[in-house]
Amino acid sequence: MKNKKSKGFQKVIKSLLLILVPLILITLTYSREQQIARAIDDEVVVIPPNKPHAPPKKFLGIWMTNGYGLQPNPDYYTVVDSPVTLRTDAGRSVWNVILGIFDGEHFRWSQSTDGKNWSPVSKGDGGYRKNFTVTPNKVGTVWYQLDTQYYTYLTGWLGFKTHIYSNVAAVHTLPEAVNALKLDVTVDDKYLYNTSDQLSNTTYAHAIPTPANATGDITWSVDNTTLATIDENGMVTANNKSISGTVRVTGTFTNKDGTSVQDDEDIIIGGGLDDQTVDSGESATFTLLGDTGGDADGDDDDGNGTVTIDWYKYAPGASKGVKVSSGDETFYTTPATTMADDGSYFQAIITFSTSKITKTITSNKAKLTVIPSSKPDIEITNKLINNTYQHQDNTDQHLIDSTGDDNITYYDNLINKSDDGVLKDGYYVIPMLPGTKVNSVEVAGEELTTDDYQIIPDSDTGSDNLILTVGDLNPDVSKDIVVNTTAPDITAKKEFSFNSYVYGVNHDGEVYRNEATDERIDYITNKIFPKIEDIDFGSISAFSKSTLKYRPDTLNSPNSMINVNDDRREKKSLKVFVTQNGEMINDNGDVLAASLRYYDSGNHSDILNSKTPIYQTDVGTALESIDWDKKDGLLLHINDNYLKGGKYSTTLNWSFEDSI
Repeated sequence: MKNKKSKGFQKVIKSLLLILVPLILITLTYSREQQIARAIDDEVVVIPPNKPHAPPKKFLGIWMTNGYGLQPNPDYYTVVDSPVTLRTDAGRSVWNVILGIFDGEHFRWSQSTDGKNWSPVSKGDGGYRKNFTVTPNKVGTVWYQLDTQYYTYLTGWLGFKTHIYSNVAAVHTLPEAVNALKLDVTVDDKYLYNTSDQLSNTTYAHAIPTPANATGDITWSVDNTTLATIDENGMVTANNKSISGTVRVTGTFTNKDGTSVQDDEDIIIGGGLDDQTVDSGESATFTLLGDTGGDADGDDDDGNGTVTIDWYKYAPGASKGVKVSSGDETFYTTPATTMADDGSYFQAIITFSTSKITKTITSNKAKLTVIPSSKPDIEITNKLINNTYQHQDNTDQHLIDSTGDDNITYYDNLINKSDDGVLKDGYYVIPMLPGTKVNSVEVAGEELTTDDYQIIPDSDTGSDNLILTVGDLNPDVSKDIVVNTTAPDITAKKEFSFNSYVYGVNHDGEVYRNEATDERIDYITNKIFPKIEDIDFGSISAFSKSTLKYRPDTLNSPNSMINVNDDRREKKSLKVFVTQNGEMINDNGDVLAASLRYYDSGNHSDILNSKTPIYQTDVGTALESIDWDKKDGLLLHINDNYLKGGKYSTTLNWSFEDSI
């Protein structure tokens, strides 16, 4: 036993000389803030009963070897009859956990009053507990060591036990309490995983008071229990619901007189990977966060088990990842990026394997954002189609003889010809004749709702601008735009020319705009607009019986009696008729003894209540203005009856009808 102890770990405890420091107050009086509790002048060489276990090797918070996650403090300070608790937490490597899943955890404390001779602490005195509470009854120092054992009843009976020995802890009992003036809080790991596997989501916080021999109690708290919790031992446990953020751990040291000091430390809670942003053409590196300083090659106490890290890439919009790397690297560097990589996600799966069992940790999916290094270059192709009427001379950019209620479709395509320039927050604008009805709008095969487009009048161009949301446009990505419309009522012939255009911003926020090829729609009324002159035959004397009254010269050829604007889309054969609706009468109701006749080369027809043809066009020929020589057309024949004085008038009905 002596030889074993000589090979063991030796610990030298040096006495601390505590002196009183006078503090000068504003009143120039002196006050003792602290008092010496105990001075130890002689060095004590401590020989532990068992060699303390080496600190555990960790990889991403995973224990690769056995050891203590929480060692007892080297020194505890208290006063007589004031309990102090030695808090510990031993753990086994992931391999031993996997292979010894049924092992129970057992605790055995040993104590020594001289640092050399050791004896077990009885079960009744708490010697079989993980956290050992000591209540000293006299001033002095006692040393303690914990043996944490793992075994089943069978393996324990056979003598196969796993022993993990702690460092030695000294409990110093002072004659008087000492107040802490300051506190320093540290944590073992500043990054914890929030994944559901719960293999790497705990760490410990520690508190060191000043002076070191302060005799008080430490309590723990966190500012956000949704992110992580902390227990009385200072063990921080991250959530397993993928909630990320920064949690603040606060330690409070309360002195025996009720005063206290505090300090805090932040811990990042995450899924293991951070999003990355790079310029197009550069590589991106995704690195597993947390403690990767330990070995990842299965170097545990028994030398069994392997660790493999598989890296996966999820293309933009893809639900299934593709493995891009496998090995022991805790980081992955992409090839030189292009804009096609923008919006990809990367994920790491860490696999711990033995010959029997496998455990995995799956990181979060980290997003890759690729910043374009140049401006967008949007090429626009456009086409117009009148679905109601196809004129033989129509082109993709010019529609002829369109009219009201025609169904017209705008076909436009946008494609980004830039190598890496992106159009962001893009809009497409199609100027339309005011009153045009938008029936439907499709962008990239998806029909937009009215929330995705708007129609805004433009007083400068006299158009209604249809503004469509097209979103982002990456390099080599194209979007088809299909807008179905109904033309408005056309009351006058007009030519409507316009330029559609796309606009948005590049990655730097600069405005980008590009116009499409000029387009034009020629609108017609598809109607005939005749302007018919009134006929005034002048005065008629009593001696004008059995004579003809001629029109004034202003209504004879070459002047037109009927001026015609034939705006029909299809020039069918057309007949023109005239009818006198009633007798010529004056204000007294007297009937004029005369009749209107239509003369054509000496022949005449009485038009009173008779629909009389006066003109006919050939198929394909527009109706032109109608004019007559003096002796042709409508003339007034005076009868032999008695003529009464007065102003006489009648109404003529002109009709224009397609000829069958």
